[in-house]
Amino acid sequence: MGQTGSGKSTFVNNVLKIHHGADGQNAPTSDGFKSCTVQLAHYIVPLLPEWQTQYKLDAERRVVLVDTPGFDDTSVSDSEILRRIAVWLAASYNLDMKVAGIVYVHPIYPNRMTRNDCSNVKVFRNICGEGGLSKVVLATTRWDICPPETGDKREGELVANFWTNLLIDPKATQGKDSPPNRQAEQGRAQMMRLHDSKEGAQRIVERILEGVSDTDLDSGILNIQDQLMKMGKKFQQTDAAVELRKKLLDLLKESGSSSSESRRERLRSLMQQVSELKIPLGARIKAMLGLA
Repeated sequence: MGQTGSGKSTFVNNVLKIHHGADGQNAPTSDGFKSCTVQLAHYIVPLLPEWQTQYKLDAERRVVLVDTPGFDDTSVSDSEILRRIAVWLAASYNLDMKVAGIVYVHPIYPNRMTRNDCSNVKVFRNICGEGGLSKVVLATTRWDICPPETGDKREGELVANFWTNLLIDPKATQGKDSPPNRQAEQGRAQMMRLHDSKEGAQRIVERILEGVSDTDLDSGILNIQDQLMKMGKKFQQTDAAVELRKKLLDLLKESGSSSSESRRERLRSLMQQVSELKIPLGARIKAMLGLA
């Protein structure tokens, strides 16, 4: 997962090269402004023999890579992207497919962290939930074009200012003045540099496999799966959908009115998404009565 153009499909392709070389199946990528990934697509690869041995995994296990559209996409609304992610995760739960890890891809350069980026991280965190953070790898890309001193500085800023709650347990830092370091905490997300190569992608996959075993895969689900499949919540009631609606309402407040047709179209799109994410009246009443 991650923003449009961050390198998600490139990562998928580099993993596929581990098994198929340069001529295997490929996820579409683009250097243009328009995203190539508008639907969730999955790619299946077998476990390497050395992975089976090293991580004690059954030979029948497979690695299923899921390439998702990014939020703030040019052709698909945020609400529709979240809905598609939720549908896939619910379906995979029904099929007894376990989530071993989630790679959140973020370019370290050239763009800076925006308010939208921060809002998207909040939505992502609510997809995973506190119990799902141990499955997360925060992977930074574009190191090939980033000056070393700039990359080091930005990496530190991500840890200290933007990804702190993903990497560090807030309870563990209460009363402490020292900033968080980059060492992975037990039960929290891990941060890694993702270089555009087969070897870089393999390191990410192996880091995820280090944290799983056949028994681990049979336990632990993501927050949005738990809310949809176990708690019986409607999509609009999930923490992720509620957080996304907050983001869209903030964007609406900031947009104001405009005579520009493109601006008006943007406002209509935001209003439509807010409406789609509104919790139905019946569900709100049940929640107030403690029945949902």
